Amino acid sequence: MHNNLVNIYKDYIAIIGAGISGLTLGIFLKKQNIPCIIFEKFPSISEYGAGISISRNGQKVLKEIEILDKLKLISGNPKNAYFISNNKEITSFAIDHVTTSRKVLHSILLEKYLALNGEIKFDHELINIDNQKKLLSFSNSKNLYVDHIAACDGIKSICRNLLSKDKLDPVYSGYSVWRSIINEKQNDVRFYLGPNFHVVTYPVDDNKTSFVGAFKRLKSTEESWRTLGNYNELRSDIPGYILDKYPSIKHNKEIFKWGVYTRTDMGNMYMDNITFLGDAAHPIVPFMGQGGCLAIEDSYIFGKLLIKYRNDIKKSQSIYHDIRYSRVKKIRDDSLNQATFNHLKNPLLIYIRNLLMKYTNIIHILTKKVWDYDPKKEIANINNQ
Repeated sequence: MHNNLVNIYKDYIAIIGAGISGLTLGIFLKKQNIPCIIFEKFPSISEYGAGISISRNGQKVLKEIEILDKLKLISGNPKNAYFISNNKEITSFAIDHVTTSRKVLHSILLEKYLALNGEIKFDHELINIDNQKKLLSFSNSKNLYVDHIAACDGIKSICRNLLSKDKLDPVYSGYSVWRSIINEKQNDVRFYLGPNFHVVTYPVDDNKTSFVGAFKRLKSTEESWRTLGNYNELRSDIPGYILDKYPSIKHNKEIFKWGVYTRTDMGNMYMDNITFLGDAAHPIVPFMGQGGCLAIEDSYIFGKLLIKYRNDIKKSQSIYHDIRYSRVKKIRDDSLNQATFNHLKNPLLIYIRNLLMKYTNIIHILTKKVWDYDPKKEIANINNQ
């Protein structure tokens, strides 16, 4: 191994993973000429066609890195969300989300990073970290010294697994999810609530719609976004009266299913010479649609702190954790509770829930603090202290 040691990146921030958080962090660092490099295990960036919803907390960051307007032009911009129970509308309210596909968001982030002369090393699968020496070892026999490690490698984080003291297996949550991008035109967001299931649909552009159906299943499903299913399987889990509203899904060859798993709370978003961002820091179930936005927030705040405290990375880590931990933990917990709220099967509880949604501002209360969060103000408050 020692014959392959490389010092060329010893002054660089090493970003592990070219996902949403990794690319966003890379953009902030490149804009300030802070040396950074992204290591990606795959030979190229390939995001499967999952949808993603960006609420205004995430949009604030995308606006600052100057990609929001471009994203809006080729994405969905729904203005209303409708809640439907037993095939009847309960309520609706105004929203200002950008709804798109992960593939589109990825491509725009990548284009921006490369335009800033950002460097990515593909085919670099991490296999070991010497955290004290800040030494990364890859499956291609490359061994590189770096200045700091930003773990942005997703829910199945290799960094997290390599460094975790308690190597506990993920636990099946009891929920599984179907997803597909279908050839249907839709201008709004629709939530279909039912006993032991819910479905969310929203536009990803002018002609396509994201379809996500979550359901309770005692038998675990594989935790993979790449597992193909078929329409007949889908119809056994999601009511036909919903699927019939989206007839093109019947002929769609890309219907994916995955099991939703939970992981233990790390308790800290950094250790020694490594900082965790996005799903690597706080794996989250998808029932509040905030996974992508939290990753964007993480990258903004940690990137800004690195810029502010360039010669004191440990201070950046500590403040990053103090700013982020309580927020991401609250949303992480609320996301799992949201599934219970969506999947009620007791008729009386369903009736009470629907009344609350229709005649009170409970939805506004639940979403306001999440969506109104401003990561720029967090940094501004530090600057004013």
